[in-house]
Amino acid sequence: MLCTLSRKLEGWPFGSIAPYALAESGEPLLLISEIAEHTRNLRADARVSLLVRDSRALADPQAGARATLIGYAMPVPAPYLEHEQARYLELFPNASSFFQAHDFSLFQIKVSQVRFIGGFGEIYWLPAREALDRQGTAAADPLASQAAGICEHMNQDHADALVLFARQAAIQAEAARMIHVDAFGFDVVVITRGTHKHLRLDFPSPVATSEETRAAMIELVRRARRQSQEASIDNG
Repeated sequence: MLCTLSRKLEGWPFGSIAPYALAESGEPLLLISEIAEHTRNLRADARVSLLVRDSRALADPQAGARATLIGYAMPVPAPYLEHEQARYLELFPNASSFFQAHDFSLFQIKVSQVRFIGGFGEIYWLPAREALDRQGTAAADPLASQAAGICEHMNQDHADALVLFARQAAIQAEAARMIHVDAFGFDVVVITRGTHKHLRLDFPSPVATSEETRAAMIELVRRARRQSQEASIDNG
């Protein structure tokens, strides 16, 4: 069960069925159509939750384990798309024709928290790092082990730069948070008027270390500031 924030009925949660596979990072992959209500919702606000449960406990669902994964839904970045498509098709081979359709996109939920219920007295809130199997992530992305630290540093010390990136993308940001970074770029959640919009930005060239990431970020900030200054001069 996928839950999004309704765009049509503002403020109301909207639940729908959403089959999922697992990305290399252990996070859910969703193949969704642009005409689906939940896709329209998450395009407007990226916040989602996904409820999964033990299929062996269908006769008595409350006796089985279940988990609610909470995070942000975002399109799979192009450099990783082919690999994640293959993982999705391993579980849903009949979905191959959907990847050829223009109105279907592969999304990944970037999980931040998990609510797990394993039975009576076994109820926990878990951070994503404790709940997800990320064994394959390091092979797919050289920044995997450093990503959390890079995001924390940017959010604590360079939040103004993230807001600048958003405004350069024509999003009037009140605040912004980096939620993911990989070798090819990074993902930001832009907060404006109560909504949380997803923004993906690419590095000028791929990076493999935290030092290379820092240099790429500095270059992007320089470009954004220069463009902002040029726009101010033109408008003046």
